[in-house]
Amino acid sequence: MPGKQRLKQLSNPFQVRLSPAACSLDIGDGSERGEYVNQDYVLTTLGRPHRAVSLMYCYYPFTKGWPKRASLAFKKRGKNGSWDYPYDDYFPFTGGPKGDTEGNAFQQMRDIRRHGQDVTLTMTMDCAVPDDHIRVIARQLKPYGRLRLRLNHECDGFWFVYSRKYSYIQVADFFVRFSHILEKEAPNVQLICCWGHVNDFKTGELNHEKELAPILEAADVWSADEYFSLHFRWPFMACEPWDLGKTHKVAGVDEVWRQITGVHKRFVQLSGEDKGLEIGELNADGNVGGELYQSKLSETFYRRVLREKPKFLKGITYYQFRDRGRLGLEREDANNSENGLPTPFMEVYKGLIQEPYFLPKEEWARLKGPLKMDWRTSDDSDGLGWKLGLKKKPVFLELLLDKQANLMIKAGKKWHYKKPGVDWVDITLAAVEWGTAKPFPIVLFAPPADGMNPNGTLSVTFQLKTPPKMRLHYEWNSSKKR
Repeated sequence: MPGKQRLKQLSNPFQVRLSPAACSLDIGDGSERGEYVNQDYVLTTLGRPHRAVSLMYCYYPFTKGWPKRASLAFKKRGKNGSWDYPYDDYFPFTGGPKGDTEGNAFQQMRDIRRHGQDVTLTMTMDCAVPDDHIRVIARQLKPYGRLRLRLNHECDGFWFVYSRKYSYIQVADFFVRFSHILEKEAPNVQLICCWGHVNDFKTGELNHEKELAPILEAADVWSADEYFSLHFRWPFMACEPWDLGKTHKVAGVDEVWRQITGVHKRFVQLSGEDKGLEIGELNADGNVGGELYQSKLSETFYRRVLREKPKFLKGITYYQFRDRGRLGLEREDANNSENGLPTPFMEVYKGLIQEPYFLPKEEWARLKGPLKMDWRTSDDSDGLGWKLGLKKKPVFLELLLDKQANLMIKAGKKWHYKKPGVDWVDITLAAVEWGTAKPFPIVLFAPPADGMNPNGTLSVTFQLKTPPKMRLHYEWNSSKKR
């Protein structure tokens, strides 16, 4: 907004401290079924950031074909499923010894963090990877704050290469070995274990629990993946209703609820401690019963969480934002892969993520010191806030901000991103939607501009020289003189 304007400085600042939601919401972005979508688009579409964004990568440095993506290196393979390759068909993780820390994974992690979110790096890995590789990877991940590493997820299954190549005891031993190195080299990185399926609800016994139980103590976070329905033979076989069990599965909301409750209970029994439980992947597949049925199942589950408020459930990751099939809030446009087509659940989800139970808590207190902001994590940071009394719905409400700052701006319920080099942010529509019944809140947070913490520090500080200024018009009369 260049040129001369009538500007007013925001006054009476508050310090605003974020703390975790009762149940945090995360989202997957990119996998074997879809490409990564930039966080500017995701934020604009959904209206608020998530606690974390999950990326899907793999690391098999000793396998022929690496580091090409498996489906490209072995085009003649994979006719029987997405996992019919010498290594998993996720994006290759290019870190490690002599690796490239400018590869896609690192660029995406920086994009996620500069947009005020944490990274969940889901990574399948060859259990033969030696300690020196693990140490290098840990050091490469250290600058990314509270990074959440979901290592060898669904490890009680049989579909990933690591779980076919190694015994479940070896898989557990590798996880524990990784955790010891990570604790020494990058203690800021949280290690997530992901497994658990109740085989017998009378005994509570889990799949391969005897072999995998040591993982529970080594992990910082417990999780399990759940699907109300899933077309697991996509895209190699069509999903037809008479092929239940052959091409797809159906669990439903009640069965998923029984599973997460049973898995958490058994984890506590096996370990003697309680770390809660997260759902690392959750969805209903639109290929099974259609997208309206997908939306119904998904909404029913989230509504049940809001109604019953299970204390053990600490987070849910919706899998995923955009998908080439029907496992996304958007379907990839077959005519143009850069476009996304919203599914029926999109609008429902945009409403659900604004529920207070799923939102980080905010504590407002009068600011007594400088205009300083400390960024630690997406749900543990200090920002600056103002409460603006609006006389009526504005025609224009724009903020003039520090041009060099990297800012996440919460205006009412809607979030905006301002990158360095941009100074004006239009929050008019957010103010119109908020109304005039109560003061309009404006909050600024300052995540790192490059998405990284210098020298692996746990906090990044930014201080404003002056408060933001605003351009505010309640009416527009071109004949009115100044």
